Amino acid sequence: MFRLIVWLILILVVVFFVVFNVDPKVKLHLLPGVTLENIPLALVIIISFTLGVLFGIMVSITQMIKLKLEIRKLHKEVEVKDEDSKQTF
Repeated sequence: MFRLIVWLILILVVVFFVVFNVDPKVKLHLLPGVTLENIPLALVIIISFTLGVLFGIMVSITQMIKLKLEIRKLHKEVEVKDEDSKQTF
């Protein structure tokens, strides 16, 4: 419930930011020779933020997958050592 409230507040802040900042327009140079003109600055900021968040999520997901694989490997090693110790008694 707390997360939902935080997300709603964050979305409201972003909406107010966009609504009140549509006036400044910028030129966006994507590639050499590719330019977008009259793009609202707020839109550029929001898209940049969103792409940064998505990149961060992708990096953290790959790290989490590596760690889960390592945990699984260690669990198997513990099981094998547990079985070996039971057999020696």
